[in-house]
Amino acid sequence: MSIVDDLVENLVERNVIKLNGALTVSLVDGGLAVKGRLFSTLRDQRKGKDLLNVEIPVDAQVKVSEVVIPLPQIR
Repeated sequence: MSIVDDLVENLVERNVIKLNGALTVSLVDGGLAVKGRLFSTLRDQRKGKDLLNVEIPVDAQVKVSEVVIPLPQIR
């Protein structure tokens, strides 16, 4: 096997990611706001050990530009 095959096997095939948490999506003026907290665990299935535990705070705002809908001319 090549080094790339070994890397893919070790990172993708042997490991599993658990994702828990809660997100709040709300409408704000001109877009959406997303807030919350995610907890992620990277676990090696072969060894049965947790490799990485991460707490991820989320605070994002997405703005959408003005939407213009052309209407047909009425005579």
